[in-house]
Amino acid sequence: MSSPADRRILRRIIVGPGYTIRFVLRGHPYAEVRISNLSTGGCFALVPHRDARLFERGAILEQLVLLHPELPKEPLIATVAYVLGNRPGAPPMEFVGVGIQFLNLEPDALARLETWLDAAAITSQG
Repeated sequence: MSSPADRRILRRIIVGPGYTIRFVLRGHPYAEVRISNLSTGGCFALVPHRDARLFERGAILEQLVLLHPELPKEPLIATVAYVLGNRPGAPPMEFVGVGIQFLNLEPDALARLETWLDAAAITSQG
């Protein structure tokens, strides 16, 4: 997921406020981090602007868990693919957006996530 086109290859589902993740980044635990979309390749998270400096491209997120009850619970390793909203010289925003790429989704967890995405796509269509 290195370019904007690469980020759009996988089907993504927009998710509501009940969808969060937890993870450890550089020894700092994060819990109840809101995500706004989800795919088998990763998700898009909103993190506090004060922590944006920790979320450099390529940073490793350890022990990442999807916290919604319908989603797989196996801990993942992920990486920061990109950060939006943290431009030098721009007025600070309350949150910055972080594109997260999953690195080690196990086959069983992948199958459960694909099943959930299929069902969510049907539900969102009507």
